[in-house]
Amino acid sequence: MASWNALNVEAVPAVEADLDDTKEIQIEEALKLYQTALKHHSEGPQSFDKTAEAYRALFESDIFKYNESLSEWKRHELFGDTLVFDTILQDDFEAGPAQAAGAADSAPNTLPQILHLSYKNHGQFLLETMQHWIRQHGGGGVSSQSTHILAALSYFAEALDKEDTDLDLWLRTASVAAMLGSQRITRFCLEAVLDGDDELFGSVLRLPGLEEGFAGQQLRELVSTMEDNLSLMQAPLSSMKRKKLSETLKKRLNPYPFAPLPSEVAKSAASRLVGAPPERINLSPAKWDWAGVGEAILRHYMAEQSGLMDHIPAGSSINISIPPDASVQAKEEEQEPASAPVIEDTIEVARPTEASRLPDKEPTTAVTKEPAAQENDVPMEDQETSTSANNADEDSTTPQDIPQSQSRKRSTDSAGLPETAEGGRLRSKRLRARETITDLATNESAPPDMAKQLEDQLWRFTHADQCLFEVVNDMFTRLGVEGLGSPKALREIVTESNPQGSSPNATDRVAYDMFTALQNGGAKIAPVLLSGEPVDLGGMSREAGLNVFLGHAKTNISQVCAKPVLEKEGLGPFALGVNEQWLSIKEVALAWLELLLAPGRLPSTSGTLQNSMSSYMQYRWAEDLKRHLVQIIVNMDDFIYGRLLDRIDEISNTILKHRSLSEDYQLSKSDLAQIEISESLFELHLDIYSLIKHPHSGVDSVTLIVQKDRLDRWSHLTRDAIQLRSDCSPKSDLDELALRHIWASVFHMSVSDEIAAEHVLYALEELKDMFHSSDGLLIEVQNNAVMPELSIAAVDRELARISMKDFFLKVFDHDEKDPVAVIESLEPILEPIQEDQSGLEMDQSSNDEDQADALSSSTVGRAVDPAADMPGARSSPLQEMRKFLDSASVSLRLSLWQRLREAYENIDYPPKVLSCYLRTIETLIGEFSTSTYQESALPERHVKLLSRFRIVDEVVVKILQIIKDEKSAFDCLSYEHMQTSMSAISHLLRIMSAANIFDDMVRVSQLPAPRMEGLPSGTYVTITTRLHDMQLRLWMLQYQLLREGVSQTQDEFPNPSDDYFEFLRHVHHATGVRGFCHSAGRLFLRLAKDEVLRLDDVTESNNRDTELSQLLYDLYGLRTFTEPLECQEFGTLTEILDKKTASSLLTFILSQTEKINIKDLPKNDLKVAIDKVHGALGRPKTNENISLNRKILTTFFKSPVSPVELFNCLKGVGSLSTKLIPLEVAPVAAKGWYFLMGNIALSKFRSQKRLTQGPTEDLNFAQAFFLQDLEYSIDRWETWYHLAQANDTQLEECISWNADKMNNGTTVELIHFQRAAIHCYTMAVASAFREADAAPQTIAKVSQLYADFGNRIYSSSREPFSMNAFNIRDTEHKFYSGSVSQLVYQHVPFHSLTVYTAWKFAGVLFRRAIKGSPDKWWNYYMLGKCLWKMYCSNADDASAATARLEVPPRKDGPSYQDVVDAFVSAIETLPEKKERGREPILEPHYKLVSIAHKLFQRKAIDHEKGAEIVHHTSYSRNLSDPENPDDWERYILVVLKALRTADKSAWHHRIIARSAHVIYDDSTDVMVAHGAKHELTQQMFTKTMAVQVWKPEYERPGRHFVYTTRYTKFFVHLLDQTGDKANFEALAKRVRRKQSDFFEHSKLWQQLCLRYLQMLRRIGNIPDGQEDAIFRALNHDEFSVQAKRLEAWCQAPTTQHHVLDVLRDVIELKRLNNGLMKPLLIDDLIGDTYGLLYTTVAPSLQPLPSEQQPPLQTGFATLPSQAPGPLLGSSLMQVQVDGAADGASSTNTPFSIYHPSQLQTQQTDPVARPRVKPVGRRELQRRAEACAQKLAGGGVVTTTPVTAIPIRSPPSAMHAQLPLPVRMSPEKAQNDPMASTTPNEQLRVHNSGTGTATTSVTNVESAPASIHDSADDESELSELDESEVQEIAHEIEQEVAAVHNHHGPALQPVTIKSLTSRSVADKEKLEDEAERRAGSAYRNVLGNGSFALSED
Repeated sequence: MASWNALNVEAVPAVEADLDDTKEIQIEEALKLYQTALKHHSEGPQSFDKTAEAYRALFESDIFKYNESLSEWKRHELFGDTLVFDTILQDDFEAGPAQAAGAADSAPNTLPQILHLSYKNHGQFLLETMQHWIRQHGGGGVSSQSTHILAALSYFAEALDKEDTDLDLWLRTASVAAMLGSQRITRFCLEAVLDGDDELFGSVLRLPGLEEGFAGQQLRELVSTMEDNLSLMQAPLSSMKRKKLSETLKKRLNPYPFAPLPSEVAKSAASRLVGAPPERINLSPAKWDWAGVGEAILRHYMAEQSGLMDHIPAGSSINISIPPDASVQAKEEEQEPASAPVIEDTIEVARPTEASRLPDKEPTTAVTKEPAAQENDVPMEDQETSTSANNADEDSTTPQDIPQSQSRKRSTDSAGLPETAEGGRLRSKRLRARETITDLATNESAPPDMAKQLEDQLWRFTHADQCLFEVVNDMFTRLGVEGLGSPKALREIVTESNPQGSSPNATDRVAYDMFTALQNGGAKIAPVLLSGEPVDLGGMSREAGLNVFLGHAKTNISQVCAKPVLEKEGLGPFALGVNEQWLSIKEVALAWLELLLAPGRLPSTSGTLQNSMSSYMQYRWAEDLKRHLVQIIVNMDDFIYGRLLDRIDEISNTILKHRSLSEDYQLSKSDLAQIEISESLFELHLDIYSLIKHPHSGVDSVTLIVQKDRLDRWSHLTRDAIQLRSDCSPKSDLDELALRHIWASVFHMSVSDEIAAEHVLYALEELKDMFHSSDGLLIEVQNNAVMPELSIAAVDRELARISMKDFFLKVFDHDEKDPVAVIESLEPILEPIQEDQSGLEMDQSSNDEDQADALSSSTVGRAVDPAADMPGARSSPLQEMRKFLDSASVSLRLSLWQRLREAYENIDYPPKVLSCYLRTIETLIGEFSTSTYQESALPERHVKLLSRFRIVDEVVVKILQIIKDEKSAFDCLSYEHMQTSMSAISHLLRIMSAANIFDDMVRVSQLPAPRMEGLPSGTYVTITTRLHDMQLRLWMLQYQLLREGVSQTQDEFPNPSDDYFEFLRHVHHATGVRGFCHSAGRLFLRLAKDEVLRLDDVTESNNRDTELSQLLYDLYGLRTFTEPLECQEFGTLTEILDKKTASSLLTFILSQTEKINIKDLPKNDLKVAIDKVHGALGRPKTNENISLNRKILTTFFKSPVSPVELFNCLKGVGSLSTKLIPLEVAPVAAKGWYFLMGNIALSKFRSQKRLTQGPTEDLNFAQAFFLQDLEYSIDRWETWYHLAQANDTQLEECISWNADKMNNGTTVELIHFQRAAIHCYTMAVASAFREADAAPQTIAKVSQLYADFGNRIYSSSREPFSMNAFNIRDTEHKFYSGSVSQLVYQHVPFHSLTVYTAWKFAGVLFRRAIKGSPDKWWNYYMLGKCLWKMYCSNADDASAATARLEVPPRKDGPSYQDVVDAFVSAIETLPEKKERGREPILEPHYKLVSIAHKLFQRKAIDHEKGAEIVHHTSYSRNLSDPENPDDWERYILVVLKALRTADKSAWHHRIIARSAHVIYDDSTDVMVAHGAKHELTQQMFTKTMAVQVWKPEYERPGRHFVYTTRYTKFFVHLLDQTGDKANFEALAKRVRRKQSDFFEHSKLWQQLCLRYLQMLRRIGNIPDGQEDAIFRALNHDEFSVQAKRLEAWCQAPTTQHHVLDVLRDVIELKRLNNGLMKPLLIDDLIGDTYGLLYTTVAPSLQPLPSEQQPPLQTGFATLPSQAPGPLLGSSLMQVQVDGAADGASSTNTPFSIYHPSQLQTQQTDPVARPRVKPVGRRELQRRAEACAQKLAGGGVVTTTPVTAIPIRSPPSAMHAQLPLPVRMSPEKAQNDPMASTTPNEQLRVHNSGTGTATTSVTNVESAPASIHDSADDESELSELDESEVQEIAHEIEQEVAAVHNHHGPALQPVTIKSLTSRSVADKEKLEDEAERRAGSAYRNVLGNGSFALSED
């Protein structure tokens, strides 16, 4: 089928989306493999090989490598805390029920189902293969196949992990566990079968299915066998009925008949192990080193102790798995023979009999391995390996080669897949691009252009750093603070491979550590940096400090020690020796301990065994090795102690034996080794006990007591061993072992609670003397935390610790309630140390670094003053404490500062709290310069660096909060303290710059982004975000310290605002270009914004404004730039602007707006920012005083204009009595914000080019804003001025587009706008006179103010306003009390302004405007107009007085020369025409020519003077002057023609009108009128009489409509004079329909109608009063006959008569008038015209055929003969109103034809003959209108019913209708269903006997009118008032009802006869009343045929 697309639907292009469907494809492939394996599995044993291969291929598929395919515990092991959810498989889908094996036709369709069934079926397959092998080969039964059973159990466990609702699999797993003999697993599986009911196995108790029942019975039997009586007594086993299943049913329900029942596992386990031969158990260390072997030994021992190794036969041996690459060869030197007996002794004790050994049997694996098929899934260690790796990761800070866990994000690299497989797709562009970038970055020989490109990309970062470092270094140099150094040097250092030798600066080395930490150490630093746990400020709690002081906390001596780390030296021979012997796990552990603790067992650092010390002394143990060793000696202490006790006893016995023989015995190396082992174990137990003895260690008291017992017995054993050693060598001096024992014994005393401190002090003094005698011997026991160093310095520290113990206990006591005492104790000790410490000087020489190490390290001895160490020399306690703290650790000093800070917090003294925080930062930074940090391994330095930075960040946060909350935060900060703190922060910032450098290189792809293996993909971004937060907070703190430093050294900073600004500016730029200036919660941006706003005296104000604009854009997205190109995109995240911030920005935004033209502001981005700020400000709060001021202002705007106020404003007098508003009440208005908003709205409206009328919202907003500004203060003249402009603009908008508001009588609104504008101008002038300054800009504004004020006054004095604004209405009169009569009367409050005074006042204003702006032509032009009006007024008054023969009044008015001079000045100041295409300004030129012509007409000047005046315009050049006065007209017309030629667009209509007047004014001749008419019809009046008058640019609003009316009146006069009837009629139609285009349209229309009627009378020679003369005495009957004939004659198509044409024109005018003008004159002309036709035409017309029509006889045979009468077409209107009833002819009526029976009953009533009625005027009007109508098709008049003119009729509900014949148009005849009624359905109306009514009125069909002319063709009937129609109809109904009631109910139905049979008096009364009310309405009601009669 051909495809098609709908035309109305937009086709969507079929774009193939690049969707990643790899996972779906892999699942589909695995499903195929699963079905293949299932197929072979179902074929039985013959296909077992194929099945195994199929399962192997299945488990090698990709779906088993997914993270979600791993078991839950493996995911936790791999991902740890980063695992968001536990059940990955259940998030997207829910696994369905498990499917049985072999169900190939219902294949699984989801990943969890495939995984579940694959594991389940493969486990089933292993059991089936095992069963088949046993059947085929026999053997030891099921128990001999433990490997297969264990593998099947593992697969079942994996299947249950994916779907734990498979009850059948739980039973199978229970049976498999029973095969292995595991009671715990069996019981757990049986309980899992019964699980799933929240109501305690309720379903089990209700007799569930066989599976649950079988599981319940088996569980009860198993628990009974295990003798778990407690479980049997609890639910559900206690309530379970004891049912016994038959053996057959049990075997049937047993999943594996060849296996024992689950309940028999307890019986078979013990029996199976009895007599089982011992085996070799393999130990597989996770890592091949001493720590890994120790961990394997410990784990196996703990598994045996917990019962997890029940299947291992007794007497089994341990075998250590040796990696293939491990070295098992001993060193070249032979081992000492003395070491052999120890090993041999161990082996001999544990060696079993030869018969029990099974050397040919493969060793049994002790560790449960993963299934074979899964070993190839993902390269991953087993459970034990993962556990050890995690433990090592958590507890060890030593870098080790621990295999990293796989990342959750899979890629082809990690999966080991090639780039593209066959038929596969390429990897994504992103991955390929990333590899390309990596290759480019690692390529050393990069092309030069690439290096240049990278350099260009890095330029903006390096440039920002260079500028920032230069500015900051300059400031810090003046403060004496260490600067940031050089950024270029820093970049070179951090990018080097080994900066240790190239940079002696410690800060740079730490910066390199930061760089490498981000590059390589992400997996280790991420948990440190991103940990959500709260920071305790680096162990600065009281407990931590006390721990450090008391020696319970760990020391870092093992990390600081220069001795090598023990890894796997000698491990191979040890493992080989263990494997060659038959040793138990305890014996292997003891051998492992001996090699670590005995001397001479491991090679020395030189590689030899000769004279080598133990690894305990010559190597540094890793943390995990120390941890495993401690756990082994604690858990196997009984066994180890027993073996060592036996060996020491054996040595003692040997010595006694030789003593008994009087022989000396020299201890062998083996004996010495056993003694040293015991000493080392004693020291290790002392270390353990010392660490757990602290009450806050978290160790329970039982463990503490047990460990104390261990320590005591090892102390006794070691003491005996050392004593034996001394006895054998009595003359030897104290060697290292003896000193170690003495030292350990003394420290054992110090941790003992029974020994007094004094005794310990004496012991320490004696110990110190011993070391003195040994020449200051230094012994390092680096692997012991309690005694890491044995030296005199260590003794001194211990002595100081003990002597100051009480002091520190008091300091760190939680119950200490006196913070003052703590302050007095600590502050004298701490402050001098910080003053003397040089550790912060990180760029000092190596000697200084050594000195710093001596001061800050607790592990390295310090030089001791000999004088202080002399016997008897004692220092003061304060000196002792300082001496102790000189070598104290960083943790202790941090704890002391923490304690001091807490004390100051308790007394609420923030300045010292801040000081303590700063000292804390200094202490932390000083640690980086010590050897403790510098000599640590790189990974350790990474962790420590980031941990210290995290602590510093927490401290900085608290410091910034204190600075924010406290104004006096720096009161206690001395200048030296400020210097050290700023130097410390400078070091931190330089270190953080290394992170910026690395981030820059990653950003430009110079370095690849680090991969955080095992962590979420966004970890690196999170790390950088955290570092950015830290960096910004450091910059903020540095700025605060800078301000404090500048305040203390004001001499160095003459203009501190500039320095502050430059600091903030460059920090903002350097962080902004990197896109993190908004970090730290935008705190820096807020600080910079507040500071820059405060710094208003910066030298470079433009830079300050630009920077502040950038800050506002970064913070809130506000574009406040004056130049858009200055804005920089820093990628910040904006926040919502609040009200407080918006208020603070008002001053700055106002200053920015002053730099931009107000007309351009709406187009600028600044306008958007202003709107946002205004929206944030919200609505101002209401205030009574503000509300009162608003009322005063609004009343003032509407009040009448007082002339006195106008004159006073020119003197600066004028004000209002308003309330004073304080600044805090209206801060927004006080800054002028509302004025700005109003000015923007006003300028926006006025700058728009408006072509049609539109909304005035902007004007309304402007008025509201200006009013809000005035509510605060009325002294702001610019606000008054702009408010006046807003009112002026509102007024212009009302009158610019149409004249409706000027014509509709709504002048009140216009008056209000004028008054408001005048009042505002008055206040503006008064205020400006008082307060305006003399600046040029202000002078120009004031000049414009005067000009606008003058324009307003002059415009209000002229049409269309005509001084209405100055007139006082009656409602504005005030009440006065008479001085004489004391009567209250109303009178005007003052005399309103006269028009002459208005012109004079406007002239004064324009003169002031000229004074301020003498170069503006408009001011001269308007001044000239004012002077001209004044001159004309004076001249007219003088002429009028002269005409009255009076003396002309003397007025000091302007002369015509003043007027001419003003216009000449206007012409001279006209701007030059510079723009091409711009029209010239012609107004001054035309006005000068016009005034010259008018002066000539007034005879004020002659033609020569006139020509001289006209010569001032350039358009009179090259024109000949008038030769005489008669030539003046020609001259003026030529000049006007030149002006018209310059007006190319013909906008200046006044030039055209002036030309016409020049032609016409001097003569009234018809030819002159034709000339003027021709002049006007060229451009102003078109052929269709459309008036084309456009508003020029400089014409006042509203004047356009005034001129249009003037021109139309003039043109009407011309048309009347020239007799142009056709154009007159067309113009009348135009004027009638365009009411909104003419000012005073009604007057114009009335005048036009009068002139048109006069023209029609003149054309038709129609005399006036013709109607009354003809029809006053005419008989109605005679008139009806003649009128009918005349109507037929007029409607004939061939009739032509000039009077008839006039009649039609008049009736058309009446229809066009439509009530706009009173139609009296029109009706008079209609009557006169009809009368003229009646007298001249009617007498000569022949009778109509209808007058001779015979009576109707056809169809009415039953009716009596009837006399001849008139036609049936007479209407009911004519019968009742105009016709007279005649009894003789009553039988000729239609009523008598159709109702003869009723007529006979009524003929008996005598009816009086009615009086004769004269012809009424309405009748004449109707007849005339009928005559004016023409037939549609030229045919004869018919009686076809047609519709009459639609009128409004009264409601006719519940009344009988009289359907009368009506007239209907052809259109309605087709659409109206009532038009199809037959004549028989119409009611025949009885004729009253008169023939006055003619058929022509109601039966003649009029021509159809156009639907477009419906509005103009309506007759006056449609204008009938509804109330009159209803009132007349109601009266008629009452009359009819009265007649009905008079005759009674026998008259049914009521006929028209009943109406005509009333008395003559009643009928005459009714007719007179109806004619008086509204005869036409009465006629419409009856003629419509809807009149209803009541039937009551």
